[in-house]
Amino acid sequence: MKFTAVIVFYKQKIETSKTFRSFINFIASKQDIESPIIELILYDNSPESQHFDPAKYSQVSIHYVHDKRNLGIATAYNYALQKAKKCNSEWLILFDHDTEVTEEYVDQIFHLPKVDSKVVAIVPQITTGNQWVSPVYSSSLRPLSGQQPSPGVQSVPVMAINSGAVIRVAFLKEIGGFNEEFPLDYLDHWLFYEIYAKNYKTFVLDIYLHHDLSVMDYNSISLTRYKSILHSEFTFYKKYKRELFSEYRKQLFKRLLKQIITVKNKKIALYTLRMLLSLKGG
Repeated sequence: MKFTAVIVFYKQKIETSKTFRSFINFIASKQDIESPIIELILYDNSPESQHFDPAKYSQVSIHYVHDKRNLGIATAYNYALQKAKKCNSEWLILFDHDTEVTEEYVDQIFHLPKVDSKVVAIVPQITTGNQWVSPVYSSSLRPLSGQQPSPGVQSVPVMAINSGAVIRVAFLKEIGGFNEEFPLDYLDHWLFYEIYAKNYKTFVLDIYLHHDLSVMDYNSISLTRYKSILHSEFTFYKKYKRELFSEYRKQLFKRLLKQIITVKNKKIALYTLRMLLSLKGG
């Protein structure tokens, strides 16, 4: 079985990235993993390219790509998908640069259990700080407050964050690759929406990874970043998860009230208000 993995970087040195260091170290320690089954794409969206010598890591075939356009993760993932198809990889592993990979994860990914062909995504359980964030059931706007999916095959729709997810290449070919309508935010919501819309399934591993998720706190993100999140969120519920759009509008109003009280950068609350006004009568 052959894998292609992609790590997307932005203003992060490759060799200090917790994802790169942990992934490479555990692969190097596994004598039963044959290097030809792993192709690693390092896709760097930073303004400046960085010097990186793939020859230092002979146990893995590494390909470094610099793209100063910074078009987001969807473009990077589609590049990796094209490489995966060319080398006949069966699975594509997705990573951000700030997910800490564990030895147990590497063991389970490269010795995948036999799963039904309807299973097209295999995902770890993800925490940020002390909070569970992924996977979650996708039937409500507040999935973190509900029951958490148990390990195993998920027939009921779930959503998992991109980083750490392993996606079947044949499925990605079927849906035409990653939707660049979601260049950064809500790409994972769209991907798992498509999985269940096409009557496929997800398998949740009985392992945990830690991921830094700064967007959990509105006080820690810029107005530009918030605009990106809000527009992608709106597009997703307006065009795809339409049964939740009415509830989404109500939730956006509650968010506005909370932002007015708790978020220091009032431009964020103002932008939420503008979005609400644009939805009036919609």
